[in-house]
Amino acid sequence: MAAVMIGIDPHKASHTAVAISVAEERLGELQVRACAAQAERLLGWAQAWPQRTGRRRGRGGASAGPAAAGGG
Repeated sequence: MAAVMIGIDPHKASHTAVAISVAEERLGELQVRACAAQAERLLGWAQAWPQRTGRRRGRGGASAGPAAAGGG
C-alpha cells in the first residue's frame, strides 16, 4: 500500500482531517467536534490507512509529528 498523509486542522469547535495519496489525490475527509469523545472516532477513521503519516496544523501554522494522525 502506498504512503498516505493525514493532515489535521484543529479549531476551537471542530477538527477536520484529510487523507491524501503521494500523488496528492484526496482519499477521504472527516470533520469532528473538538472534544475528547471524538478523538476515538478520528483515530478509527485513520485506521483505514495503516501506511499513514500525519501533520497537525497548530497556531501560526506549526505542525506536530506523525502522532498527530495516529501514525508512527
